[in-house]
Amino acid sequence: MIWIRISIAVLVAYLVMTASFILTIVPAASLIDPDRLRDPDTGLMTNWFIFVVQFPIAIFTSLVGGLVAALVAGRRGRRYAIRGLITLVIVAGLFGAVASLFREPPPPAATSEAGETPSSVVPIQPYWDLILLPLVGGLGALMGGRLIERASEGLALPKSDEAADE
Repeated sequence: MIWIRISIAVLVAYLVMTASFILTIVPAASLIDPDRLRDPDTGLMTNWFIFVVQFPIAIFTSLVGGLVAALVAGRRGRRYAIRGLITLVIVAGLFGAVASLFREPPPPAATSEAGETPSSVVPIQPYWDLILLPLVGGLGALMGGRLIERASEGLALPKSDEAADE
């Protein structure tokens, strides 16, 4: 019965994490100057956007996912749920990264008569970012899960010295 609860915890945490990432990164990307979002010449996502916007959002949303996994799994299944979420985040992310390596590159953006590309063009993620982002997500999930685990250890009744000696 505990494995069902752990599986539900991992699935719910992954869905919460993914939904919160999408609901956060899309508005953030639309509020940023297009030149900070992607390089106008190459169309690649800029390092500024990756390190200042994408990674902090990824850490925060995966931290929330780790919290959800730890809370839903309960005390007995907490460690397994956290490990399961970390594994799911890394495996799914790396699978997506490998799949994108074999995908055709998007067609070049249409330019206007003035030679400008439209600001609605989605930037291309660098390959190193595709590989590193799941690891950042796994780190955030670990931090969130450990936060709940440490908090619950702090709330437990302290063992007396006499009971520890026996």
